Amino acid sequence: MSIIATHNLTVGYRNAKAESVVMQGLNVSLGRGRLTALLGSNGIGKSTLLRTISGAQPMLDGDVTINGRSVNEISRKEMSMLLSMVFTDRTQAGGLTVRELVSLGRQPHTGFLGRLDDHDREVVNNAVKAVGVSHKIDSYVAELSDGERQKVMIAKALAQETPVIILDEPTAFLDVASRIEIMMLLSELAHTADKAILLSTHDVSQTLILADELWVVTKSRTLLAGMTEDLILSGAMGQMFNTDAVKFNMLTGDYEVAIPSVRKVELDCTDAELRRWICNALRRNGIAVGESGTKIAATACDKISVNGVDGITSISDLVDYLKNRI
Repeated sequence: MSIIATHNLTVGYRNAKAESVVMQGLNVSLGRGRLTALLGSNGIGKSTLLRTISGAQPMLDGDVTINGRSVNEISRKEMSMLLSMVFTDRTQAGGLTVRELVSLGRQPHTGFLGRLDDHDREVVNNAVKAVGVSHKIDSYVAELSDGERQKVMIAKALAQETPVIILDEPTAFLDVASRIEIMMLLSELAHTADKAILLSTHDVSQTLILADELWVVTKSRTLLAGMTEDLILSGAMGQMFNTDAVKFNMLTGDYEVAIPSVRKVELDCTDAELRRWICNALRRNGIAVGESGTKIAATACDKISVNGVDGITSISDLVDYLKNRI
């Protein structure tokens, strides 16, 4: 059952003189226990959509409902009990300890004075433990790595104890290992804590592995939504970018540069890893692998033959040989 739903929603900006529509006619929903990823090119309107859904930005038309109630009918205090946000901005709270920053997530429950009782402190400790930074709870935020800071911000959202968490590019400033950790953490939280988690991201490869559902904003600003694998196989991933220089690879689950190929070869290689990287080297050098052309056979990176002739002992040698002869 969905906890958040949009109804013919139009998002954008309005001032005294004009109205600027970013996306319109949106009918999507978020369910508890699911990790949903919002994908789209830069400037396409992902942050605008997230702010509108969260009630931080007025909608132009249509409606957003939480548990069947319009966000326009929900007070700011009540909204803070239903939905928490984690933004992409670098955390500017270096003078606070991890415990103090996460404790701010309890404000909707503690009131203006922010006095924590035993239950509040237990919630804070559990949130810090859930994201794996208990050993840093008394450290200053300024002492943390970017990955640790982002985990702390997620802990703050957890301490808020809302059924919905929305994150705007939470892995934007992180290295590869930290991005994977954060994505795995969000997936686990959605499933074990029964949260509805929505995040925008450009980390496509990890998203396609871990996200239960996708919202894909196409180059024409249409929003396609569904189970991750259904959208991939429908061709939705190929509709994100308005350029022929980038294409989605259905086998690797990621985007790659579309390099024009002027030569063709046929590759006989049963080792999937070896085949993958031979194809990568050939494609980068303008040589397409297909079902016709010069015949290449490879059983190892130092055991490669061309048209039945052995003697090529590296992928580099193979590329040089083909560039000079085909």
